[in-house]
Amino acid sequence: MDLDNLFGGSFVNWEAVAGSWTKRTISSRLLLLAARRYLSGMNPEPDAERAESIGIAPLPDEVKRAYAAPPATASVDAATGLWGAFVDAALVAELEIVSYGERPPLLNELRVGLDRAASEAGEGTDLARWFTARGDALPGEDLPENPEYLPV
Repeated sequence: MDLDNLFGGSFVNWEAVAGSWTKRTISSRLLLLAARRYLSGMNPEPDAERAESIGIAPLPDEVKRAYAAPPATASVDAATGLWGAFVDAALVAELEIVSYGERPPLLNELRVGLDRAASEAGEGTDLARWFTARGDALPGEDLPENPEYLPV
């Protein structure tokens, strides 16, 4: 598993996030605030490839700049906490666009993937704690474990 790519938010569907922004959802506006918090007081180095991958999406410039400049996985400081909040906000904006029936399987896949990433990162490491925190932030803890479950 590519832990750096996963840390970079590769599990977020940015097309759905852009759809959330277009629909003017509250969660998309909270994403903008999370991006601004992440960018404030920092001067992250943007990755040209990441910037290009999200460049045409109809998202605010701050969201694009934040996505293009994740912190280094080796340096765990306040930036990784703000980065995590940004990734969480992007995922919430995505989930708002996903139909209700598709959410349980998607959330189950995300939980399994984040748990696996945490175990591959090494028990007790900062990166493992970051993945665990992302898994804990996912909604729907009351849903059954079976990914075939479809709510009524």
